[in-house]
Amino acid sequence: MADPFTYDIQQAGYRFDQYDLKGNATFEIFKNEFRAFPWKDQVGNNKGGTAPTISVKNSETEVDLWVSVIGNQDEFAYLVGIVQPKKVQTMFGFGKEKEVNWVTAYVLEQSKWVEEAFQLYFLGKTDELNHRLSSLPIFLEQEAAY
Repeated sequence: MADPFTYDIQQAGYRFDQYDLKGNATFEIFKNEFRAFPWKDQVGNNKGGTAPTISVKNSETEVDLWVSVIGNQDEFAYLVGIVQPKKVQTMFGFGKEKEVNWVTAYVLEQSKWVEEAFQLYFLGKTDELNHRLSSLPIFLEQEAAY
């Protein structure tokens, strides 16, 4: 059976549909990529394109987790976004319920917290991950574009 986790990277300034597919992912692979990534050099340099991002997808659960940054080289924070199925009401809450891909991005100030979030994700502990993230400031919450 194939490993359900794959990952890709978007450098600062890439087109929104442009990314570098990297292949299978484990927590160790993610941790090494995350620590080696030039976050400080790329933060704030999107030039109308994407912010630097590492995304991990789980083909079995259809839950994705990504990390990006906001701010500038002198002061920045991490954004961790989780994309997962969510039931929503159509017609401003009066229509039928439908399932959509929903993204919620949270602000994390320490790289250690990012690694802890991804460790839970790779362990399949999505409920615990959602619980821990829910105590953090929300940066964005909406239906995912894909």
